[in-house]
Amino acid sequence: MSTLIKKRVQYSVDEAISESAEYIIKKVGLTPASVFSMVMAEIAKTGRIPVSNQISDDDFNTAQLIALSHNIPSVKVSNTKSAQAFLNDDGGY
Repeated sequence: MSTLIKKRVQYSVDEAISESAEYIIKKVGLTPASVFSMVMAEIAKTGRIPVSNQISDDDFNTAQLIALSHNIPSVKVSNTKSAQAFLNDDGGY
């Protein structure tokens, strides 16, 4: 009988990409670890990197918004003066 030997893998991913991907992964009922294992197994089995869109357009659009929300500039409003300045700023329009 053979024993399954596991290897721990740690990686870094852009936060916006990670949150967007985790949203999609959760929508299909999986975990990031299970998806990573599935991808690695498929690559080893076929020699190809599997990539396909398997969620609804609405869920995909939501995931895209999650990723894009990381690029929205933020303004700290801590008092009446900074609040008024924020409200009066038309963004150059």
